[in-house]
Amino acid sequence: MPFLSPEPGEPAAEGSRIVVEAGDILMRRSLTDHAPAAQVHVIEAAKALEDFRLGHGSALERAEALLDRAITTFQERTGEHDEAAWQAAAVYMVELWATRFSAARLTAFDPAPPPPSRFTPAHPLRLETVSREAHDHVLRAGRCLERTVRRPDETDVVRAQHGMHEAARLLHDQLDGLSMPLWVLIGRFCAEIQAENLRIRKAPAPGATA
Repeated sequence: MPFLSPEPGEPAAEGSRIVVEAGDILMRRSLTDHAPAAQVHVIEAAKALEDFRLGHGSALERAEALLDRAITTFQERTGEHDEAAWQAAAVYMVELWATRFSAARLTAFDPAPPPPSRFTPAHPLRLETVSREAHDHVLRAGRCLERTVRRPDETDVVRAQHGMHEAARLLHDQLDGLSMPLWVLIGRFCAEIQAENLRIRKAPAPGATA
């Protein structure tokens, strides 16, 4: 029997709590709506990862523990449990969020977490390793979203949503343990993190005059 894609209003996959939604990606329920506590764990893991990079070696263990809590919470709240896919997605979220903390310094000299840490640059389940093209789509979508805040333009909105969808499609091709609708929400979540990163970097320094 051929596989039939779920229709709007139906679960994205068997057992999934994600309901397929039609229309603009930015008008759908977000990943944060589904799992707000998981976002908190992502943020706290990013802070711990930054602490490690600033020389507090014990912070890496805390970052790993918070990463595990984020993954578990995402699994529970979405109803989709593929461990490898969530690991790739959640590590990427943490790394992306952490970049806002290091924007003011040259990060080439930051210590790299050693194996077997999931934050080590050589780990095979890093999202940008799974699909570099998907990573590029996320970053471009983030740039488009950031521009829409400064200079509203429907073209940038369309481009951002296209980038989120293409990133999701590429990642679903490689890690199909999560449904395509969920990968779309993950792509949006990451693009929105990147958009905020760019906004923060472009904001004037405290005390600066226009």
